[in-house]
Amino acid sequence: MMNNFPYSRSWGFDKLRELKKDGLDEKEKKKLFRKLEKIAQKIESAIGTFPKANICILNTQGKIFYCSRAQRREILEFISDYVQKNHESYPKGSYAIPRSDLSLIIWKLSDNAAITIYTEGGLGALLSKTPYIMHFSKKIDQMVVKLSSLPAEECLMLYEKFTLDGSRSEILRHEIFSPVFQTNEQKSKLLKVFNEVELKVLEEIDGKKTVQEIAEKTGIPLELVRKTIQRGISQSIVKRVKQYPLIKRLDRGSLLLFGIDPSYINFYKELRRLCNGKRTLEEIASLLEIPETKLVNILERVENSIEWIREVE
Repeated sequence: MMNNFPYSRSWGFDKLRELKKDGLDEKEKKKLFRKLEKIAQKIESAIGTFPKANICILNTQGKIFYCSRAQRREILEFISDYVQKNHESYPKGSYAIPRSDLSLIIWKLSDNAAITIYTEGGLGALLSKTPYIMHFSKKIDQMVVKLSSLPAEECLMLYEKFTLDGSRSEILRHEIFSPVFQTNEQKSKLLKVFNEVELKVLEEIDGKKTVQEIAEKTGIPLELVRKTIQRGISQSIVKRVKQYPLIKRLDRGSLLLFGIDPSYINFYKELRRLCNGKRTLEEIASLLEIPETKLVNILERVENSIEWIREVE
């Protein structure tokens, strides 16, 4: 199996922090990944409501730097391997890749960078966006050149949106989701995809209620609410609302949860400083150099002392 898509969870974060040979500090890496994300979002907006369009940004050696949403490992491996083996055969431009189960297009932006989009829809509408996508060639090329020095493991772990099997990360109790606009035709199709209980969950998604509140209002078990939202994400009909944790002052009893060792006390002080209602969980976890899941576990211990600031759309 190729080495450009190692997608391994065996990599510890201590090991990840030791990877300093690339010459990019953590802040610069994060900035570059965010710039790629913004470009991908612009492309998604230009594509519109095309059925399940999935965007990847990678270098011509097959190293993937960005994925727009949960994607099957098998497909990502195919994309990585195909670009790596065939990029020298193509000049710059767009190319439809023959595959029976989906429509896949590769845009070779430069000798260093490529974008792929695959979808369950047809190819014509996507190919018509070629001039717009090629417009980003220079910007993406510059970022990909800088990021190409990173080990493949670090690329995917720094931009940690996806788990080993390609599904989204855990749906948390405090999270809020908002509906994505659907045409009448798309809404009618949902009736065939979701059962009555799941539709009841989807009806409560309004950009205001938390996952926990939806479970309490509908009387549907929390785990089933989570699974329904997970399916909604995969169908591109719901999206996360950004939230920023704000830690209020904790009483002495709550502080004991962090332990009495000075290192734990210092950790809490830093945690409280970072949880100021202006940073996302992902940003805080990155600054603390811990996995986001571990950060969530810590915050859940003192959830009564946390206020979640919701981003207004």
